[in-house]
Amino acid sequence: MNVNKKKDMPRNETKAVPAGSMLKDNAIARKRDIILKVIIVVFGFMLYANTLGHGYALDDTVTIWKNEFTQRGFDGIGDILSYDTMAGMFGKDMDEVAGGRYRPLSVVMFAIELELFGKKTEAPDYTGDIVAAPFVGHFFNVLYYCLLLLLLYSVLKKLFRNHQPRYWFLSIPFLTVMLFAAHPLHTEVVANIKSRDEIMAFLFVLLAMDCAIRFLDVRKLWQRILLLVAIFVCIFLGSMSKETTVAFVFLIPLTLYFFFSPKLSDYFKVTIPAFLGALLYVIIRGNVIANQFGGEADLLLNNPFLNMTGGERYATVTYTLLLYLKLLVFPHPLTWDYYPYQIPTMHWTDWQVILSLLLHLGMIVVAIVYLMPKRKSVYSYAIFFYGATLILPSNLLFNVGAFMAERFLFMPSFGFCLAIAYTFAKVLPEKFPEKEIMLRNVTVAVLGIVAVAFFVKTVTRNMDWKDSTTLFTHDVHVSVNSIKGNSSYASDLYTQSEGAEKKAAKCHGADSLAYIAQRDSIMRTAIPYFERALEFDSLNSESLVRIGNIYYKLDNDYRTMFKYYKQALHSNPLNRDVWNNTVGVLTYNINDPEYEKTIWWDYARLSPDYYEAYYQLGEIYYSANPKQNDSVVYYMSKAYSLNTSKFEIPFHLGMAYGNLNDFAKAKEYLLKADALKEDAEVKKFLGIIYGTEGNPAEAYKYFSKSAQLNPDDPIVQQYAAQSKMEAGM
Repeated sequence: MNVNKKKDMPRNETKAVPAGSMLKDNAIARKRDIILKVIIVVFGFMLYANTLGHGYALDDTVTIWKNEFTQRGFDGIGDILSYDTMAGMFGKDMDEVAGGRYRPLSVVMFAIELELFGKKTEAPDYTGDIVAAPFVGHFFNVLYYCLLLLLLYSVLKKLFRNHQPRYWFLSIPFLTVMLFAAHPLHTEVVANIKSRDEIMAFLFVLLAMDCAIRFLDVRKLWQRILLLVAIFVCIFLGSMSKETTVAFVFLIPLTLYFFFSPKLSDYFKVTIPAFLGALLYVIIRGNVIANQFGGEADLLLNNPFLNMTGGERYATVTYTLLLYLKLLVFPHPLTWDYYPYQIPTMHWTDWQVILSLLLHLGMIVVAIVYLMPKRKSVYSYAIFFYGATLILPSNLLFNVGAFMAERFLFMPSFGFCLAIAYTFAKVLPEKFPEKEIMLRNVTVAVLGIVAVAFFVKTVTRNMDWKDSTTLFTHDVHVSVNSIKGNSSYASDLYTQSEGAEKKAAKCHGADSLAYIAQRDSIMRTAIPYFERALEFDSLNSESLVRIGNIYYKLDNDYRTMFKYYKQALHSNPLNRDVWNNTVGVLTYNINDPEYEKTIWWDYARLSPDYYEAYYQLGEIYYSANPKQNDSVVYYMSKAYSLNTSKFEIPFHLGMAYGNLNDFAKAKEYLLKADALKEDAEVKKFLGIIYGTEGNPAEAYKYFSKSAQLNPDDPIVQQYAAQSKMEAGM
């Protein structure tokens, strides 16, 4: 079944071919080859032409418009290469996502595009202007995809160089590329700018494979050295695009084994530079990301296997492998979101898990049986390719943070497309040579229908990727049980409501009221989706904070808001939105000290190591009439034990101790406050304390400084003059 194995021809059957006829055949072959290449490029462009007008969607947030490094253009490239890919959004001191993300090549490309073509435009979340060039990003994604298709066709022609199709338009390379081009699973890769990392990784590994094949054909030393260097560079750049490239350290020699008969030394010669390219990437990655593989995250959205047993985990992984096979054959419905619990927790007794296990064991058996030299088969190669490129993101070896994703099938789908094309272009015609015409018609009909169906599905699916709002709105009805899908859609609605609120603030009268009504309508739409997400993950802090805000903004229902806020503090005791919003609402919008105390007492129990609740309780008792100085001291002391840098805490402690006639303690804390901030009141009371201690010179020092800071205070002026006189100055 090795298509490149030539059959010996008996001597008496060898015929001389006229030179003129050979030249004519070569010219026809070149012309046909050009036609097929044009078809591939035009077909690839037509598939994704309707993405050119799209905006940013999904993870474009992380890599482009909210990425500080990318937004700086050329100036940000150094940081892109020096930090985790997510650091540009979350900060250089971010806590690493489990395993880290270091895929700088595509992000560098985005930075260059913004430098050359970017323009100031309003951010999708209405938070201000960003540098944006979505058309350019989508254009280059489509361009690189078309280049990838051409390169794939070129490599396949080399692999099947001895394949003589009965019909030139039904060759293995052409059919494989057309199926690969049209497969709707690739929409997430091409239609989402961020996923250029997948395209570039595949481009570079194909270039490396092409160089390895050329290495077998050339004999000049300098040419061979250049090709080996090129393999090293391509594998390194591919790895800098995405880690899955390292699989080709194994796949390149495997490809040579299946399709050629290289010398043993040639295997080593092409594998060593590939290995070194991958090794260089791993070394750089290790210097950038301290924890190469990370630990198990303790949040469900970063660890879908949280709370699963080992058996449940691997049963669920086995089930997702079945879903991958299903999507290859029948890519519908498609969604960006396979987060918990769109994929349910599975068990080894579930029939889907058993079926998946049997199918994959069968594939492994076929791959091994037809790996042997005398039985080498393209099917075995296709299975090895599929498995080697899927194993890293499959969760079999380690947790990648998501159950599955359609983009994970980008490279592996080549193995599937190759097996289908090989069946129709090689296996069936050789098995049924007497039915040549019928098989041609069946091949054209079946693959034509599949291509048209895939084309239509791809083009329509592209429209869902117009922007995040469109994507979330569509896919929330596909991934109905997903925490992330429901919370992402609800959060996007929340962002839209904030945009309407900002527009209302810029208008007056009826226009402002119309925007407020629009805001309220959007918020009410978001509530059930937030609630749906919270059914699955009751500690999703972002959803809890935002649904709380909605109840407050819609109906001034601060009691419900605080109920959700307290729930958010269970999972994130230092949630900045909760603390800042609570301070604002209780300080400016609510005048109910007893209710405020209950809130801060609850917060103190939920976040005992954070100073804010104790400080706010101290403030309430300090502002009471009459002041409750013992309570002020109690709570402010707790606050000071947790935060010694907030001026107000030692100031109020000093004042409370002064009211309790403990002037030694009062002076101690007022001096601490004075060290934090130049304040007229602090210096005034320090002057009073020194005056009562019989130290008029020190009292004058503080009174005079207080008078300089607040020259409109006549009492300080009087105290300063009196202490100066008593000191004999």
